[in-house]
Amino acid sequence: MAAIAPGAIAALWLGSFFAPLVSPAWALANRDIPFFHLPLRASFHWLAGIGTPVWNPWLHGGQPILSNPSYAAFYPPSWLVFAAGPHYTLNLLTLLHGVIAFAGAWRLARRLGTGRGAAALAAVGYAGCGAYLSLLSAFTLFCSMAWFPWVLAWGDAALRAPAREPWLRPALLCGIALAFQLLNGEPSTVVMSGLGLLALAVSAAGRRAAAALRVPVPVVVAVLLAAVQLLPTQGRLADSPRSGGLAAGEASVWSMPPARFVEVVFPRFFGDPSREAEGLYLGWSLNDRNYPYVASLYPGLLLAILGSCALLLWRIPRRVAWALVFAGGTFLALGRHNPLFESVRAVIPGLAMLRFPEKFAIMAVAALVVAGALGWHWLLEERSAGRPQRADFPLAVALVLLATAVGLAALLHLAPRAAAWYVRSHGIPSLSPERQVAALSFLRAESWAAVGITAAVAMLFALCRWRRPSRRLLEGLALLLLGADLWRYGHGLIETVPTATYQEPPLVARQLLPPRDRIFVQPAPDGAAELYPLTGDLGTARLRAQIARLEPYSGILWQIPLAFHEDYDLMLTGWARQAGAVLRAEWRQPESAFRFLGAWNVGTVLLRKAPERWVAELARDPRTPAVELVGNPFLLPRYRFVPQVTFHPTYEAALQATRAERFAVAASEHCVRSGPAAVLTYSSPPRPLSVSDEGGRIEVRYQAEQGAFFVAAITFDPGWQASLDGSPLAVHPTAASQLGVALPPGEHRLLLEYRDPRVARGAKVSLTALAVCIFLWFTGGKRRTTLT
Repeated sequence: MAAIAPGAIAALWLGSFFAPLVSPAWALANRDIPFFHLPLRASFHWLAGIGTPVWNPWLHGGQPILSNPSYAAFYPPSWLVFAAGPHYTLNLLTLLHGVIAFAGAWRLARRLGTGRGAAALAAVGYAGCGAYLSLLSAFTLFCSMAWFPWVLAWGDAALRAPAREPWLRPALLCGIALAFQLLNGEPSTVVMSGLGLLALAVSAAGRRAAAALRVPVPVVVAVLLAAVQLLPTQGRLADSPRSGGLAAGEASVWSMPPARFVEVVFPRFFGDPSREAEGLYLGWSLNDRNYPYVASLYPGLLLAILGSCALLLWRIPRRVAWALVFAGGTFLALGRHNPLFESVRAVIPGLAMLRFPEKFAIMAVAALVVAGALGWHWLLEERSAGRPQRADFPLAVALVLLATAVGLAALLHLAPRAAAWYVRSHGIPSLSPERQVAALSFLRAESWAAVGITAAVAMLFALCRWRRPSRRLLEGLALLLLGADLWRYGHGLIETVPTATYQEPPLVARQLLPPRDRIFVQPAPDGAAELYPLTGDLGTARLRAQIARLEPYSGILWQIPLAFHEDYDLMLTGWARQAGAVLRAEWRQPESAFRFLGAWNVGTVLLRKAPERWVAELARDPRTPAVELVGNPFLLPRYRFVPQVTFHPTYEAALQATRAERFAVAASEHCVRSGPAAVLTYSSPPRPLSVSDEGGRIEVRYQAEQGAFFVAAITFDPGWQASLDGSPLAVHPTAASQLGVALPPGEHRLLLEYRDPRVARGAKVSLTALAVCIFLWFTGGKRRTTLT
C-alpha cells in the first residue's frame, strides 16, 4: 500500500486539474500557447514530415529553427509531437510534467527526511500551487520548472554524501536534470536551479566546506549534454536583440509589484485573474501590461504559514538554503521595484539577456512550499515528542490572518463607498457600472471564502495543540485542507478550448486559403486598448479575437505564411531585424511600404479597423472581423529571375540605390558583395523549369541563354549554402535582406540548403558527453571518490 500511495495521490490530484487534457477533443488555451508555442510546434511537426526541420518558412519570411530554443527541438519529451500531433502533444506534455513535478517534490521531501504525509503535502503543494500552474501561460517555464525539485534533490544528495563515499551518481543525475532544463529552452529556470544549488552548497559548507567544490560538476555535465542546443543558440543570441544584454527598461517589464505579496495569503485580494474578461480582476493598474506575468502566487494558506514559521524559527533541514532561495527569488522577482536589481543583473551570468523578472517569483514560492512541508514534519515530530506547544506560533499567525480576513470582509460589507472606490480604482477603467457591482459582489463572496479557509487552517493548528488526534489523522486533514484550498483557487488557471478552435479556420483565414503568398498584419499602435466582442465564453473571448485576426503567429496554424510579425521571443536574426527596420521607415509612405511588402511576396495586408467602425459593424454582424483584407498590387513572386543586378560594397549603398528606384526590384536588384561596384545585365530572360520548396531545401531547375540572377524572397542568413549541379556557389544578401544568386547560362540545377554548422559541432559534444556520463555512471558509483 505504501508503494502505490504516491501514484494514487498523484493520479487523483493531477487528474482534478488536468482531466480535460486527457481527451484529444480539448486543447490548452493559456496566454502564450495559441499564439506562440502551438504554432511553433505545429510548424516543427509539419516540416519533420518532409525532412529535417531546420528552417521555418511561415514565420518572419523564414527563420532558423534549431538555434531557437523556443522550439525545444532537442528536448526529448517534445518528440511526442511526431506521434500525437501538435495540439495533443501540448496536452500530453502538461500531464507528463505535472507528474514529474509531483514526483520531484515528493522525492525532495523524502530526501530531506520527511515522512510520507509531509512528502505528500510537498508534492501536492508544488504541483498544484498557483505559481506553478500559472506557468502554463509560458509553457516552456512550466515544463522546465518540473525538473526544479529533481535538481535540488539530486544536488543535495551529491553535496551531502559523506567524505570518501560515492557522490558522482547523484551529481550526474543533477546534471541531467539541468540539461533537460537547458534543452527545453527556458534559461531563467536554469538560473533558478543554479541559485538553488548554490544555496544548498552554502548550507552544506557549514558542515564540510570542501563539499561545495562538487557544485560545478552537475553544471559542467549539463552544459556539455546540452551543447547541441547551446552552441547554435549562442550564435543566434549574438545576432539577436538580446546581444549584449537587454536595456533596463525592456528587461524590467513585468516586475512584480510589492503589493502582490498579499496574494501569498489572500489570493483573491485583487480579484481573479482567470476571469479578467468578466471584469473580476482588479489588478489592472497594478501590473505591467495591465496583467500579471505569473497569474497567482498562492502556495496554499497552510503551506504559507508553515513555510514562514519554518524559515523564521524552526530547525528544519537546510533551513539556510530555503531562506536563501526564498530571498533570491523575491529579490529578482521585484525587478525595477528593487533598487539593487540592475547591479545584480549585470553580475549573474545570462541574467542581462532575460526579461520579465516576475517569473522568479516561482522560485520564492517553491522555497515556501518545501519549507512548509518540512515545517509540518518538524511540528508533528515535536508533538510526538511531547511538545505540542510548538503549534502556538503558527496558530497565532493563523488567528491574526483570520482577524484580518474578518476585518476585510466587514469593510467590504459595511463600507460600500470605500469598497466601490477600490473596484473603480483597481479595475479596468472602462468597467461598466453593472460590472462594478458584479465585481464588488464577487469580492464580498471571496472575502468570506478567505475567512472560512483561514478558520479551517487555524482549527488544524489547534488540533495539533491537542494531544488526542492521531498523527495520521492530522496528516490526512492537512492534505485534504491544502488540496481543497489549492483546487479552489487554482483550477481556473488551466484554460482549455475545443481542439476545433485551432483546427477550423476563422473567416479571415478562410478567405486566404489555400495560401498563395504571405500576409502582413498591421500591428496595434503602442498603448492601444484591445477590443474583442464579449460574446459566448468570456474567458476565451480574447483568444478567439486574436485568432480571428491571425496574430501574433496564429496564422501558422493553417500554414498561412507571415512576414514582419512581432518578435515575440526576441530571437529575430540581424538580417530579419534589418528588413523590419526598412519597413517601419517606409510605412510613412504607404505606396513605398506596399512595394517593399510586395518584394517580400506579401499579397494581402490585414489593416486594423478603427474601433468605432468595428463596433458599428459588430452591431450589424457579430462575425465581422476586426481587420480588413487589402490586396497588394505590387505583389512579386517568392522566387524570381531579375534582368539586372548591381553589386555594392556595403549594405547602406545597396539600400540607398533600391530606395531611389522605389523598390522596383523586379526590374533591378541591388546586392551586397565585397569588392568594387559592378552591374550585370541579362537581356534574354531565363526559363524556369521547376521549383521545389521543402523549408530548408529549395531546388530550382532553369534554362538561360545568357545566365541569370535568381532572388528568393527569404530572409538572408549565413547558413544558406548554394550549389549548382553539385558545385558550390556564392549567396549574396539583397538590399531587402533576401537571398540572391548569380547563375551561369545553360540548363542547370540550383540547390539552396540551410545548414547551421554549430548544430553538428554541438551534437558531437553532446554525444561524447553522454558516452562519458554512461561510463562514469557504471564506474564512479562503485569506486570511492576522493574529491570532497
